[in-house]
Amino acid sequence: MSEHRPNENSKNTGSSGLNHGLSRRKLLQLSGALASAAVAAPILAACGDNTATTAPAATSASSPAAGATSAATSKAASSSGGTLVVYWNPGHAYDIYKQVIAKFEQDHPGWKVQWEKYQWPDMRTKVLANFAVGTVPDLIEEPGGWVPEFALQDKILSLQPYIESDGKSMGFPDDWQTYTVKRNTINGQVYGIQLHSTCTLLFYNKDLFSKAKISNPPTNWNEFLDAAKATTQGSSVFGFAPNQDYGYTWPWLLQNQVKYYNPDTKKLGFDNEDAYAAMQFQADLIHKYKVAPIPVSSADYEGPQKLFSANRTAMIITGPWDLLPIQKGSPNLNWAIAPALTGKIQATNAAGTSLFIPKGAKNPDLSWDLIKRFTALEVELAATKEANMTMPRKSWAANPDVQANQLIAPFAKGLGYAVDSAADIALTGNKYSQIDPLFQQMYQSVIYKNVPAKDALQQLETAGNKILAS
Repeated sequence: MSEHRPNENSKNTGSSGLNHGLSRRKLLQLSGALASAAVAAPILAACGDNTATTAPAATSASSPAAGATSAATSKAASSSGGTLVVYWNPGHAYDIYKQVIAKFEQDHPGWKVQWEKYQWPDMRTKVLANFAVGTVPDLIEEPGGWVPEFALQDKILSLQPYIESDGKSMGFPDDWQTYTVKRNTINGQVYGIQLHSTCTLLFYNKDLFSKAKISNPPTNWNEFLDAAKATTQGSSVFGFAPNQDYGYTWPWLLQNQVKYYNPDTKKLGFDNEDAYAAMQFQADLIHKYKVAPIPVSSADYEGPQKLFSANRTAMIITGPWDLLPIQKGSPNLNWAIAPALTGKIQATNAAGTSLFIPKGAKNPDLSWDLIKRFTALEVELAATKEANMTMPRKSWAANPDVQANQLIAPFAKGLGYAVDSAADIALTGNKYSQIDPLFQQMYQSVIYKNVPAKDALQQLETAGNKILAS
């Protein structure tokens, strides 16, 4: 799930969590139809380390909203001024970003930022229409997956010249988690800069664990199953609550070293024992061991969080987007966050949003200046304090304030071993948009209908490889 990828908007909050990436996949299903309409008329790599890196941010120490301009942006700002059009997700309209924009306008007299906010599906429709007519905004926040998609269509601007000029001073790419750079690099050129970075981890109810005489959270699949059995109380309390959104299956697949796509063989990676075991384990939690309910089939991905907040499940797998709902909805809940489980390896899925400049943008130099300001370390830390958002910089993860936050620190560590499951398949362009609905069908067959995982995965592999070979 690029994101919320679980690369993000079932909830329409805009949080860069699992469901942004998940929504990206859902959006990809619509991309063919939307693209046709636009022509006619007009969403979890190798482990990175969390070592602190010297990363001079494009801000002053006096204010996280302050910013320094490069020679290029200073030259652009010397004109009479104008309007910089920026597309953004409304769930990410943080106060700190408002301060960044205000400081930008102060530093560039005569320039105003037109900050237009859209939910991801609406934004995608608008962006496709913009591309079709040749009138594009200056800067876009995307939910994950749009950068490679549009870069392969030659619709967005390579940021390589800016990075060669300013990359060292802003700490890019060295201070960004490796996967966040890789996912936005196409044919050796960087086309996007990661803004938010999220992953999923294990949330567990400490009281239910204590009642079952479990002193520590599980670290592997066997311990997880034991804990789920011990905490299940008939149909009133379940050991685990799975999510109806198919992107949440990726932590299990990644922990068994399953890959969506092998760029060397140009085939999918699901027809193997590791994939069978990962999917069957999830189905067995529901249908064999009876320690998990069949997830409610709806557009609302909040179901597991609501069960968790109501003390009706001992464990869920989710991301930072559920921190505030749990805190606000159940302030007395005794809970904690554990690292991702280990199958063959310890891994989890990566998601988050990125910023890119469309090709044909009228003010690319000023757009780049805004990118530097939005992604500065001080701004990242302020957004975390304000909204519990997690970030792509290694220096953010190593920051003492982040490390001292019991809810954020596990994610800071988890981002070091998070994997973007769609990084390679996304580079197949519209073939990914055709294959991912088949992946969703596989998930639903296994989880809801209890179809043997091997059968469902082999069917996915056969159909998907035909698309790849076409």
